Amino acid sequence: MRTLKSLFTPIAVSIAIILAQPSASAKPPEHKAQISLRHFLKQVDLTDSQRQDVRLLMQQNRATKNTYQPDQESIREAVRNLIQTDEWHEADISSALEAELHLQAQLMWLNIQTQHQIWLTLNEAQKAQILTELNITSEDAYSENALGEDAHNELKQQNEERRQAKREMHQEQRQKKLIAALNLTDAQQALLVSQHAAEKADREAHKPVQQTLKAEFIGLVTAENLNESDWIALQAQTQTSRFEHAFTRAKNQYTFWNSLSSEQQHTLQEIITKQQREQKRRPRFGRKDES
Repeated sequence: MRTLKSLFTPIAVSIAIILAQPSASAKPPEHKAQISLRHFLKQVDLTDSQRQDVRLLMQQNRATKNTYQPDQESIREAVRNLIQTDEWHEADISSALEAELHLQAQLMWLNIQTQHQIWLTLNEAQKAQILTELNITSEDAYSENALGEDAHNELKQQNEERRQAKREMHQEQRQKKLIAALNLTDAQQALLVSQHAAEKADREAHKPVQQTLKAEFIGLVTAENLNESDWIALQAQTQTSRFEHAFTRAKNQYTFWNSLSSEQQHTLQEIITKQQREQKRRPRFGRKDES
């Protein structure tokens, strides 16, 4: 496996997503803090030369990450096979999850490097504009008064709450369809609901941590010099919680899989296979129009 260096969506509610995706690849709540400059670049008046540089950097990033696809697919399959068994092999699942988390860290480091390179293509005024959008308070980059800052933060919070409500609505819709497709018993539905509730509570509990990590990710990307030791230190802060999250999720997946009858498992596997085919038809790492 490659040895480059290099975040991780909350657990999907739908049954198919729960089992179609590997445990570690469902982003632990504390790792939703990563940022992407792509959204903010759309609000900045870039020169033609800057646009070309950004586009080239994104293309290089995609090309490098695509070389990891075979490794990623292999690890995901290994994790899935260990989950979809009638016996829990703790040592094997732990090893597979550690490998998956390591690969994710490599890919994340690539993202950070690329975004830092994009950051360096900007002039000081453009950097100040993006820092303001990122809600970073600094003497040079943030000039709103206290009332303006409070209103800005409140609007951001409202927008995030609306996005979260929309995501949860879509998740519930998918869950209902899958419950019907699998014809779950009351006990099976209760198990699914309890797992969902635990996952939601976990996300809520980690919100303060998300904000702290977001500031640290921003600091890495927007620093004058990118220091790998800072990234390693940030990884170390969350290494244990990331593994525990992935392990717990894998155990939940295993428990749910074994609550299904053989017929339900067959139906679910068909749904998973269909999802995998659809995912392969979509770009795996980023969109071609990123610029």
